[in-house]
Amino acid sequence: EGVRQQRGGQRDPFEMFNTMFGDEGGQQQPPVGEGDRPKDNLFAKDSSVTNLRNTKFPGTDAKHVWIIEFYAPWCGHCRQLKPVWERLALELKGFIKVGAVNCEIEKQICGMEGISSFPTIKVKKSGISTPYEGNRDLGALKAWALEQLPIQVANLRKPESLDHFLAGECVNPRHAKDGACVVFFSDQTETPAWLKVVAFAHKGRIAMAEARARNDALAFRLDVGSYPTLMVVCGGNVDHTATFGGEISHTMTPTAVADWLATFEGGVACAATALSPKTGVTLDAAADYSKMRVSKLKAILGAHNIPCLLCMEKGDFVKAIEG
Repeated sequence: EGVRQQRGGQRDPFEMFNTMFGDEGGQQQPPVGEGDRPKDNLFAKDSSVTNLRNTKFPGTDAKHVWIIEFYAPWCGHCRQLKPVWERLALELKGFIKVGAVNCEIEKQICGMEGISSFPTIKVKKSGISTPYEGNRDLGALKAWALEQLPIQVANLRKPESLDHFLAGECVNPRHAKDGACVVFFSDQTETPAWLKVVAFAHKGRIAMAEARARNDALAFRLDVGSYPTLMVVCGGNVDHTATFGGEISHTMTPTAVADWLATFEGGVACAATALSPKTGVTLDAAADYSKMRVSKLKAILGAHNIPCLLCMEKGDFVKAIEG
């Protein structure tokens, strides 16, 4: 039920709540008279924080994750939090949207969200709210917000899992409406925040997967020779691919990748991308296998079912391939 000023002499429920519980846990008692309460938004229109209202509140179809402060302008703790909240918006730019709801104005939203004290902080993703109950310092807020990013990225470990992904999600209109999927070949063991963001933003349109920790067995299949590498596979065809040409790091923002992936919407970029037959599964007599890592040599042996039961040293694997 929406939070609203009670008529007929009844008191505002916020005022009643705060009168009963006082200042504990950040709950603020408002000025006594309705006319005495400040109602103006704490955040200016040009603030890094987005002022949210009933017609601009993230719903189930939102493409971004939001962290939202529900506040009252007369709340002392809310005013103290303001500079931290604006700094948080700058720190999370590109990753998570940072908003604020003035509950003196947007009482319907605050009622629907069950707000009874100020400030109340929640993360909103796919229409679901998750409350924050930790410290209100910048570091704690930022860490918690990033932890809330959903991981909608398949974790590929073996060649069979790559085959399953390419033949499944990559061509399934429920997961890849735009006829393309992404495979990220990483040199790390954790999913980067930027990949979580673009996966959430493109859910249902472009399927996402990653192969972590320099997985040569999978990289070998798509002629990937360096890490990290981000690749789009069109229609599940390993010979119909495009590689992101920008710089990639684990801590980068998602903006450049998001802009690149936007060109694949509706199948436009895939239609303009030429086939590039892969040679990774073909043994090359001119290749210098002695310069390859042992993990890649093992991947080559596995791809060609070459036995190497007694291989111990790098030279043993090279001889098995060249033999």
